[in-house]
Amino acid sequence: MQRVRTSIRRKLIFATLTPLCVAILLCWLIGSLLITDRIFRQAQQKVIGDLKLARKVYQDEVNHLASIVRVAGMTPSMADHLVSSSQPLPEKALQQLLKEEQLSFLNVIDNSGVVHYRAANPVKKGDRLDGDPLVARALKGEMTGGAQIYSAERLAAENRSLAETAQTALRATPRARTVSNGSERRGLMLVAVAPLLTSDGRVAGALQAGFMLNGDSRVVDTITRIVFDKDGGAATVFLGDVRIATNVRDSSGDRATGTLMSDEVARVVLSQGKLWSDRAFVLSNWFISAYEPISDPSGAVIGALYVGMPEQPLLDLRKNLNLIFAAVLLFVAVIGVTLSTWIGSRLARPLRALAEAARRMASGERIEPILVRSDDEVGLLADEFNAMTREVSTLNQTLELKVVERTHQLEEKSQQLLTAQKELAKSERLAGLGMLAAGVAHEINNPLAVIRGNAELLQVAIAADSEDREEVDAIVEEAIRIGRIVSNLRVFSRGGMQRVSRFSLGALLDGILDQIGHQIPLERYRIVRDYWGKDMMLEGDEDQLRQVFTNLIVNGLQAMPEGGDLVVDAVLDAAAERICVTICDQGGGIRGEDMGRLFTPFFSTKPQGTGLGLAVSYGIVSDHGGEINVNSSPGNGATFTVLLPIHQEQRVSSDAVHIKPGEVQ
Repeated sequence: MQRVRTSIRRKLIFATLTPLCVAILLCWLIGSLLITDRIFRQAQQKVIGDLKLARKVYQDEVNHLASIVRVAGMTPSMADHLVSSSQPLPEKALQQLLKEEQLSFLNVIDNSGVVHYRAANPVKKGDRLDGDPLVARALKGEMTGGAQIYSAERLAAENRSLAETAQTALRATPRARTVSNGSERRGLMLVAVAPLLTSDGRVAGALQAGFMLNGDSRVVDTITRIVFDKDGGAATVFLGDVRIATNVRDSSGDRATGTLMSDEVARVVLSQGKLWSDRAFVLSNWFISAYEPISDPSGAVIGALYVGMPEQPLLDLRKNLNLIFAAVLLFVAVIGVTLSTWIGSRLARPLRALAEAARRMASGERIEPILVRSDDEVGLLADEFNAMTREVSTLNQTLELKVVERTHQLEEKSQQLLTAQKELAKSERLAGLGMLAAGVAHEINNPLAVIRGNAELLQVAIAADSEDREEVDAIVEEAIRIGRIVSNLRVFSRGGMQRVSRFSLGALLDGILDQIGHQIPLERYRIVRDYWGKDMMLEGDEDQLRQVFTNLIVNGLQAMPEGGDLVVDAVLDAAAERICVTICDQGGGIRGEDMGRLFTPFFSTKPQGTGLGLAVSYGIVSDHGGEINVNSSPGNGATFTVLLPIHQEQRVSSDAVHIKPGEVQ
């Protein structure tokens, strides 16, 4: 009986989806918690910042009230009136100030604390206010201000309409203290008092102004407009735990004045005088809230300032984010299921093919290679299975490739050996040429001297107008030319002895350029001496270096048969302790195929050249431990650069002779 087997595809799908689903679930839970925590934490931090801004708006109202009484108190007529009654009291100005600034009351008090004049209730005067802490401090010369609670009686005395305006009916509020039918008859006032000073600085009295917050929505609306703009936040001013000014709306859409602070918040803010920053139940909904106590001048907590934003929009935002996050995770799960199914089917197919091939092999049938396009263990198994059928046929191909590879490597080695042999032969030829040049120069020099001497005697003996004089002159000229060639051969073979001395490079170049006109007419040329002003001292064989620079300058001039600019410059490289001399012409340039043979002996591009000038110059510069380089292209002229060390102590050969300044040899 054949055993029932579970498909590898199903096993793979189960093994893939199980951890995937667990990971998705954990990601959703962790992400939801992190999102919720981040949203509410940022909201709470925002509300705390909003409370600080609201406090600043509230304090600005106090400061504004203080500035009003401070400026009004500077009027000298009020102080003079209180002292001597010589000046009338500016009642109209006080009435106008009361109206324009929308003050609740404005009082003039003498230095004994007696009310001298009430702008909001002129008939009421003569009562004493020296028990008021703000008035008492002002009569001592101090500008004061702050929040105070006024009783209904005092409100009526200050302004007959204040008592009626301040009365607020209390309304039952969820999560707040229990109240029966009643009302709040006190008023929360913002008060500022400024001293009235005489011209000699004495306190003649005080100017007192007040602004009642009960039922006045200007402060809370200003806070809401500045802090929340259009975000749906709310602000409230509490007298005790009663909302006396607020833009929190009740169920009917009216301002919720008369409702109460939640009991939980009241215990912290009003009883303990601490800041509250947390979720709070406001009227009928939860708000992200912040409360700050309001204290009177004596430090007693008399109310609170509140800002907050509804919690429901944040809950909706959290819900939407969770839904989006869940949708993304669900989409990822669907993709995972699809990929797992596809990968499982792809893995199972070659395994079935291998099982079928093994069955056919057991029955003796011919096996075709199994094609598996995967880089895993299944592909490796299929490759090994196919390798058994290909091993013999690929062995011969591998051996043939090895033979071809080794043959190619042998040819490369042979080519490298031939190149090395050519370089060695070239070096040997140059060495032999140097020895031959030295021998030829030595053997030719003596008979050449005899020939030249006799030719010069013959030249002297023959008259200048004789027909034979031209032939004799040619013999002398060619003998001189042979002498130059022999001299160059000696230098090329490095048989000469260096006479090292210290000399001025600028003077050497000036001497060459001043005398070069004897060899080449300079009418067509403009020689630019950029080295002027750079006095540089150099050690070396002055005569040999003169030969090098003369050769390069003559070559530069001869490269410009139609004339042009020849620029000679020298630069001192103090860091490298060497001098760089450049000779630049505007000739036809040097061809690329000639660049490699430029310093080769007996190579010349001039019809009358010997081909030894640049080779000899190269040898002299090398003997001095320097370098000579050329930069040129056809049609763009050529620039020869000679790099020479400043000192020759470690550079010269053993047969060099050092000449000290002033020594003659």
